[in-house]
Amino acid sequence: MRPIIYVSHPFGGDAANVTRVREICKSYTRQLPEALFVPALSVTCRPYDPDHYVRDLQLLLELESRCDVVFMTGEWENSLGCQTEYEFATRQGIPIAETYADLLAILTSLEKGELD
Repeated sequence: MRPIIYVSHPFGGDAANVTRVREICKSYTRQLPEALFVPALSVTCRPYDPDHYVRDLQLLLELESRCDVVFMTGEWENSLGCQTEYEFATRQGIPIAETYADLLAILTSLEKGELD
């Protein structure tokens, strides 16, 4: 199995957060080379625009719906966008990892066919 992992991370218009989440993904990619980490902040390639926030978030939720796991990173609890992604995953039944240990457990369960 080659899992697709949606990586949620706060943005708030701070370009440094894009760098942070990319570094997180690079680190975990080395540890889990069979997985595809998709850092949401790197996907839209659009500047932060509060006027288009809802539109861009809806596009990201569409992407999230196609992933096997949602991995929450950074101080996601303080981010409205991350909270929305978390709630969406919960409603859609997409497994959510908040730690690397959670992620490994979910990937193991997916590999064994214990999660759909």
